[in-house]
Amino acid sequence: MQVPVVKRQNIVEQEMGVHPFYDKLYLMKKLHNLLAPLYLFICLNLFCLHPVSGQNTNKKPKALLWEISGNGLAKPSYLFGTIHAICPDVFVLPDQVKAKLQTSEQLALEIDMDDPKFMSAIQQGALMSSGGIRDLYTEEQYKVLHSYFTQTMHIDISQLDKMKPFMLNSMLMMQMTDCQPESYEQTLLTLAKAQGKEVIGVETVQEQIKAFDNIPYKVQAEMLLESVTEMDKAKANYKKMVQLYLAQDLYGLEELLKEDYKGEYDVFEDALFTQRNLNWIPVIAREAKAKATFFAVGAGHLTGEGGILELLRQKGYTLTPVP
Repeated sequence: MQVPVVKRQNIVEQEMGVHPFYDKLYLMKKLHNLLAPLYLFICLNLFCLHPVSGQNTNKKPKALLWEISGNGLAKPSYLFGTIHAICPDVFVLPDQVKAKLQTSEQLALEIDMDDPKFMSAIQQGALMSSGGIRDLYTEEQYKVLHSYFTQTMHIDISQLDKMKPFMLNSMLMMQMTDCQPESYEQTLLTLAKAQGKEVIGVETVQEQIKAFDNIPYKVQAEMLLESVTEMDKAKANYKKMVQLYLAQDLYGLEELLKEDYKGEYDVFEDALFTQRNLNWIPVIAREAKAKATFFAVGAGHLTGEGGILELLRQKGYTLTPVP
């Protein structure tokens, strides 16, 4: 029997209507991220492919929720590390997170998903400025990619030839998770709106897409192909990531991202984490000074020398884990 193939005339607009990644309420479930929003998590479909060795992180506090105080703040703000996609059977929003959101005056996500220009910005940033997907692979590699998308996802990838590789990579999320993922960001957004709180972003959609664009298309293409050819390994390491997240082990997550990448990871870390974190600090400082704010960003942004926790400490703030 012939495999049904989804064909589109307007690639981006039609794809947005077919695949949940482009649904407004689903977009932050990734990327991230990386993906992940687009970020990935960023982490979920960019850094899940290499197994890691166990490392002792017991001496470091295990917490996803942190209080930001000091440095002249009249009221504390809060910083919560999210995972952009998690299956419903293990999704839980801790009571202390709900309580601190309730006492905050506004919610700050990586990007403002409630912005009316949100979807148009995604459309504009989805396509490559030159060339196409087929140009990034050998004939044999392209056959592998085409076969996977056709047989597994019932999508004719030739109809998406102008789409950026990281966008295609994000479409693999449900294959990696084996579920229709839940989103912490969307849950927090729904709660904040119900409470009449303002919702803002610490960066724009354009800035987030630009971060991914700092990774060359060829490298993005290699990551996409690896996601397809090593999906079983990606699934296994995604499960490890979820286990670490549910254990609130931020530092274990950090090691999961870095182990076995060594110098290769530096390129991704600078593009997707380090520079973005630096850009976010003035925004976090400004908003925390103006209002008691509940910040929710990918957990991968919190730890490390260039992580938000350390950068805020360097600015004179006190960061306290909330049990």
